[in-house]
Amino acid sequence: MTDPETIARARHKRLSVVRFAGVGLALVGAAIMAGKVDLPRLVGLIVLLLGVFYGMIFPARLVRRWKRQDGREG
Repeated sequence: MTDPETIARARHKRLSVVRFAGVGLALVGAAIMAGKVDLPRLVGLIVLLLGVFYGMIFPARLVRRWKRQDGREG
């Protein structure tokens, strides 16, 4: 089995990448909605909402899944 510290580091890195990707998507969506990028505003809204999902909701779901895998209910 893998060292718990190694697992924790990998999970932390994965959470950070997911959060930063979400923030990036949200910023791109906001730029589209502001008219800085030549795409329809609906596309900007969709990208913005996906960014919010990836930045806030998806990391919480990952943590919940990892706790379940470790035998701790969350």
